Amino acid sequence: MPTTNMTPEEVLKYGKRIVLFQKGKGRGKREFIIQDNRVFQQAIEYIEGCRHIIESNQVEIMDIYNEIERVYSQKNKGVLIARRAGNYKSNQKRLLPLRKTGKGMGEVIQGARLAKAVYQLMDEDNQPDVVKRRAQQRIEKAKKEEDEKERLRQEKKQLQQT
Repeated sequence: MPTTNMTPEEVLKYGKRIVLFQKGKGRGKREFIIQDNRVFQQAIEYIEGCRHIIESNQVEIMDIYNEIERVYSQKNKGVLIARRAGNYKSNQKRLLPLRKTGKGMGEVIQGARLAKAVYQLMDEDNQPDVVKRRAQQRIEKAKKEEDEKERLRQEKKQLQQT
């Protein structure tokens, strides 16, 4: 059963965009982009009225994990998949967990189902020789049961005749 807390590995696997808590009284929040299991800081600049996104400063996920406020999905048009409650001074001492939202839980469960389906295909019970042997065993068992029923019918018939 998947947990409701998102680990740094899951952030890298399922996330595309990360928003950190703001430091101080500034208005902007720091944003990071995930590409190929690497995290880059994202900056937006306006040049001649056009918006330009600049990626720089590759960082490790563990360096920013405790400051993550929201994680957005790679799929589904960047839907919120995890968030952490407020960054209040009382929360600085005991860090609140990064919790998955319903969409985040669904994404993880689908991944687990796929892994389980692949495991079932690779399971030794599904190998051709094992399947053939089990089919033969079922046929023999059914034949024995049929013979036993026929023998019981014959005995019952003999008892009725006497």
